[in-house]
Amino acid sequence: MSSIKYALLAPLMAISALTIAAEPVDQQQDVSANPNVSIKVQRGNVAFVSWDKNSIQVKGELDELSEGFIFDVKDNSVVIEDKLPRSYQGNNKPGSQLTIYLPAQLNLDAQGVSADFTLSKLSGQIAIALVSGNIEAKQLSGSNKLTTVSGNINSEQLSGKINLETVSGDINDNKSQGEAEFRLVSGELETHSDFTQVSIDQVSGDIEATLKQLNQINLVTISGDANLNLGAQLSKGSLETISGNVTMAFNAAPNIHFMIDGGPGGKIDNQLTDDKPLKQKYSSSQSLQFKSLSGDGQVNINTISGRISVK
Repeated sequence: MSSIKYALLAPLMAISALTIAAEPVDQQQDVSANPNVSIKVQRGNVAFVSWDKNSIQVKGELDELSEGFIFDVKDNSVVIEDKLPRSYQGNNKPGSQLTIYLPAQLNLDAQGVSADFTLSKLSGQIAIALVSGNIEAKQLSGSNKLTTVSGNINSEQLSGKINLETVSGDINDNKSQGEAEFRLVSGELETHSDFTQVSIDQVSGDIEATLKQLNQINLVTISGDANLNLGAQLSKGSLETISGNVTMAFNAAPNIHFMIDGGPGGKIDNQLTDDKPLKQKYSSSQSLQFKSLSGDGQVNINTISGRISVK
């Protein structure tokens, strides 16, 4: 390229580079106590951080394709969005890189498309929904619903009513308490927490759970194994499995009446008492009813082509 042509093109190249560069943002507004906050960031990484102020601050860089930053406060409602075109290319770009400082007590509804969200030390009604991205959550309390279609969820020290869902990803939870609901398709679940009630619905994945404070469990699993390490205070349960094994290991003898149906192709292994499973006269299916201690509680277990072990 000649020096004359370069001299003519250089300003245009510089302008083009500026138009696609990420724009910095640093805005702060006062809000009322316990605000209702709606946030939409389609791509990138967002950290939601609590602080002890009745204000919200957004810092970082907007998406390279941003068409404008929305930060509206009206009465008790707050809307934050890094607005993108309806259709776009450039998936190789990092997207929005934001840290959002929020009052610790709030109602939060945050959505993303191809983004990773992290949250810490927030309390209230919290709903996170991603299409493709990971969620990291620590020390959330209240009512928490964290959902991603294609991504992992890592949670720690959550409390209250907890709902974690992923279609294609794993869930790893530790040191949480309260009532929990897990839903997974094609993913692994690992939880080591002090929940009192748990509901698990899982397809094509294994479960590893330590739930020593559990009183009630509902479990449905298809094409996956479940290893449950439980305390003696469990009093109510309903467990169903298809093409998967379930092991219930208690740290002390529970006070439960067990009703176990081995179904077609199922096997039963009872190591809690001397009771043995009964085999049906004209089929290979097994069943077993027995009491551990006085049997005040009740647990029903059904399987098709699975092995049920209690010990």
